[in-house]
Amino acid sequence: MTKDNTKRTGPNAEPIVLMPGEGRRYEMGFMQAVFKCDRDETGNGFSISEWWLDPHSEGPGAHTHDLEDSVFYIIEGTASLLIGDR
Repeated sequence: MTKDNTKRTGPNAEPIVLMPGEGRRYEMGFMQAVFKCDRDETGNGFSISEWWLDPHSEGPGAHTHDLEDSVFYIIEGTASLLIGDR
């Protein structure tokens, strides 16, 4: 549920339409992110965001998210992910 108590997931959800570059933008030095939708918009079900990291940067460091599923689509470069203890 969103802050206004409307559900944004499921077959009757209102679509979220954003043009390239639109969304909540965060500048974090060597990382930049644009969040397209997450907790409020999806009832805490999933998150969609775009990330840019400078080459050879460490990234955000090991951390977890309380969402059940994650999908990563790497367009360029190589990413290292910690999954469980691997």
